[in-house]
Amino acid sequence: MSSWFIAACSERSKPADLERPGFFNTYASNCQLNLYQGRAYAAQGRFEMAKEHLLLALAQSTDLETRRVVANELKGVEMSILTLR
Repeated sequence: MSSWFIAACSERSKPADLERPGFFNTYASNCQLNLYQGRAYAAQGRFEMAKEHLLLALAQSTDLETRRVVANELKGVEMSILTLR
């Protein structure tokens, strides 16, 4: 049981497809990982979780281009949430 606890407290592991080149070439930062997770949740239709991760990505973004990309993704997710209500 103690090995499970240590594994649960360790750094979160990245999905295998994060290692492939994408928009950012690598998903090394937390901002990029949250953007990826937000996109994945949106694709699954889990828009509230997507919004949460995209807001985290927006808060962690450091450059203007990343903020623009995340803001556009967030706008789309918010429109999807409004549509479903």
